[in-house]
Amino acid sequence: MIPLAPRPPAPARRGGLRVLAAFISLIVAMALAVAAPAAPAWAAGRHSGDLQLASNPDWMSGLPDGASLAALSIPGTHDTMAYQASIISLTQESALPVQLQAGVRMLDIRTRHYRDAFPIHHGAEYLRANFTDVVRSVAAFLAGHPRESVLMRLKQEHTAAENTRSYEQTLNWYINDNPDTRDLLRDHLWRPPAGYDGRIPTLGETRGRIVILQDFGSGHGYGPRWNGDRMDLQDDYQLPTLFHIPQKWNAARAQFEQAGAGAGGILYVNHLSASGGALPKSIAYGALGVKGMNERALTYLATGSVRRTGVVVADFPGPDLVNTIIAHNF
Repeated sequence: MIPLAPRPPAPARRGGLRVLAAFISLIVAMALAVAAPAAPAWAAGRHSGDLQLASNPDWMSGLPDGASLAALSIPGTHDTMAYQASIISLTQESALPVQLQAGVRMLDIRTRHYRDAFPIHHGAEYLRANFTDVVRSVAAFLAGHPRESVLMRLKQEHTAAENTRSYEQTLNWYINDNPDTRDLLRDHLWRPPAGYDGRIPTLGETRGRIVILQDFGSGHGYGPRWNGDRMDLQDDYQLPTLFHIPQKWNAARAQFEQAGAGAGGILYVNHLSASGGALPKSIAYGALGVKGMNERALTYLATGSVRRTGVVVADFPGPDLVNTIIAHNF
């Protein structure tokens, strides 16, 4: 008789089941996305990620100059430029100018340092845009809406290659030397004052300006440090399976509560986005009977008691979600 293979111990079996469940969840989510790329029924119309249905181009104009940006409720987009991406990387349905017109005021801009320039990436995927495109779009918006301010998380993404200078030197080239961006950034980039200690600036200091949230190493301060001592960040982005959305929502809801009760000088940042065991669109909209992150956040913010949301970073945010976040300022 051939002896039976020994039965693996329980932890190994559970680990294997978790991997299998994550794999199945991803495959099913991809199949759903390919078969039915449109948003589910609840996300039709004003709930969809089509931000052309929202218009809040001047929502900051009525707020006092003395208000810290940290005291505001600000809609943001995760992987802002991933609206022309592959199905795996796709996180937005609307182009950058449409996002800004809708009221989005925090951008997640991820730059690969390649050949002494900044192409925009989501991981290894090039998103058919460059940092110059981002600067032009944001500067054009701010020129037409000079009382608005745009927070820009600037992150070094993927691997650097074929460069003759540092990331910081290339950024300084865009700011000071590149003829396509230097004049735009001279007029529309907020520059920290001498002796800057990392504080979050006021709206009055930054109207008509881009405020860099610095997510890259350098010897110079370009703005508040991402996840620094003036920021409280929730970005639990690793989702084992689609069915772990309630776990992710618990983290987001706790961060909303923190923002509502926390210190006024701290910038609270709350990511609704996640990835791993499901596609970003499935996590945002929901699938297989699981309610998505955007619907959960919209319901909570529309009926809850949170006064300040902080920066809410989302994949496929709909007009109603953007409008609801903005309404918390008033």
